[in-house]
Order: sequence, then structure tokens, then C-alpha cells
Amino acid sequence: MQRHTRSLIASACAALSLLAAATPARAWDAKGHRLITMLALDHLKEGLPSFVREESFRATVGENAVEPDRWRAVRMGQIMNLNNPDHYLDIEDLEPHGLSLDTLPPLRYEYAAAIAIAREKAGENFKGRPINPSRDFAKTDRWPGFAPYSIAENYGKLVASFKTWRMLEKLNDPRRAHQVDACKASISVIMGVLSHYVGDVAQPLHTTMHHHGWLGENPENYTTDYGIHAYIDGKILDVHKLTYASLKDSAMPARDLDANDPWKAIIEHLKRSHEQVEPIYKMKKSGDLERDAGKALISDRLVDGGAMLAALYNAAWDASEPSEKDLENFVKYDGFEGE
Repeated sequence: MQRHTRSLIASACAALSLLAAATPARAWDAKGHRLITMLALDHLKEGLPSFVREESFRATVGENAVEPDRWRAVRMGQIMNLNNPDHYLDIEDLEPHGLSLDTLPPLRYEYAAAIAIAREKAGENFKGRPINPSRDFAKTDRWPGFAPYSIAENYGKLVASFKTWRMLEKLNDPRRAHQVDACKASISVIMGVLSHYVGDVAQPLHTTMHHHGWLGENPENYTTDYGIHAYIDGKILDVHKLTYASLKDSAMPARDLDANDPWKAIIEHLKRSHEQVEPIYKMKKSGDLERDAGKALISDRLVDGGAMLAALYNAAWDASEPSEKDLENFVKYDGFEGE
């Protein structure tokens, strides 16, 4: 009987362990993602359409910024395989594949090919972290993550939707009112989704293999607690009472980027965040994470996320000016037949 009881307890612990491993890791809770979105929307440049400053639109974008985490809650292999790696990049895991932040191919499938080729060439001599098939339900553990690609790709989508808006404005056809409404809805969704991934990367534990506690050699005896990730995502904001109201007047650092090719700026965004991985662990160990130093670090990460997002929003608008040929093609291929 005693042996049976111990067996049941062991089975329950194993099940809980697997459940914890399968639980989606989030960067910031919903309020953190909304906070970053509002900070960015406060710093839109002149010239963007007036609707982006309306309170109802701002609230919608903020809500859409939460949506990619809701996708993660669906335990379906296809959506998990597609979506989950878009939320992070474990930078330390690039090296075994012969890559670094500075040498990442700027295109998603070139990157995926480089990862696959490196693993194939190394074979049994591959030096990266091993994969546990029993915990890799969605077959995502072979990838270090795709976060910079999700940012760049959604930036491109926003450029496209802004361009559509500009062309509809130029046409100024009341019969196209439904197209205008659809375009505004599209812009709100893409602005929100872009915000999510920019915000993810602003959370340092989404840039590292040490995302749920310190892994591997640990000479500084940093915490290995799986729960540190959730603690940074949400609880620490409550500890320091960090809200939109408390941060909206913060100085926003300028983030220069090439509107036609924001890749370099996106990589710099990851670098700034990754530099704070070890400071977080040091502060957690010393207790400073709950003191002024920790408040300053977390505040900086949220504000930096807002600054980067604002720069991407503004650059997308700059890049979206349609040419006469764009407008001609829009009318030609749109197939609109108004009443």
C-alpha cells in the first residue's frame, strides 16, 4: 500500500512537471503589453491619421496586443508550432548553430535553413541543448526562436495597411466606406500584434536560454526557480506599482531606424534587452529586484519597449506613402464595383 501511494505521488509530480513545461511562457502579463502599447501610442508623430489617437482605437490596439498570448493557450500542434517560437529568441542557442545576433539572416526561412543545416552537419556532435521529445509536443524545441522575424514581418504588414489607408483617402469615394472601416480594423490588429512581439523582446527573459531559471553552469548560484519568468512578467510590476499612469511621463529614448529596412534596429532592441538578463538574476539573488534598482530596471524595459514600438509605428507610416503606380494598381486589381 505504501509503495502504491509513493507511486501515485511520483506519477502526479511527473504530470505536474510536464504540465508546467507545456504552459506557455508569456512576456509581461496582459496589463504589461497594454502598458507598452499606450506608451508607444502617446509618441506618434504628426501626420498619422487622426483615428489612431482616438481613445476607442487606442483601447482596441491595446487589447489586440494581448491576442498572441491567447493563441498560445490553444493546445493544437499546428498553431503552437507556428506561433510559440515567435515570442522569443534564446540568444545563447545561436552559437552552436554557427550564428550570432549580428550574423542572423534577415529572412525567416533562410534562418530556418541555417539552423537545420547546422544540425544536420553536426549530427551526433551537435553541441546545442538536447531535445526531450516527450515534452516537445509542437516540435518547436529545435528552434532558438523567431522573435526578430515576427517583429519585422508584422512591421511590413503595417506598412501595407497604412498604404491601403492612404490610397483609400486619395480615392475619397463614399462608396468605399466599408473598405475604410475594414482597413482601420486591420491597422488596429497589426499594430496590436506588432506591439506584442516588441514587448516580448523588451522582457529580458525572452532573449535567453535562462528563461525559466538559470540553466547549466551556475557559479553565481542564481535561482533555478521556474517561476521567475512569471514573476517578471507580472508580479514585479505589482510590487513596484508600475502602471501606464506611473510611466506615461517618462522620457522616451529616441530610436532611429531605417523605415525601409528596420532589421538592424530590431537586433539592437534584442541586444539592449539581453544585456539585462544577468542583472535580473543578480538582483533576484540580492533582493534588489524588489528595491529601487529593480524598479528602475523593469521601468526601463517597459519604456524601452514603448520607445521601440513608437519608432516602428512612425517608420511604418513614413514607408507607406503610395506612388501613383501603387494607386493605379490598387484600383486596377481591387475589382471594386460600387453602387
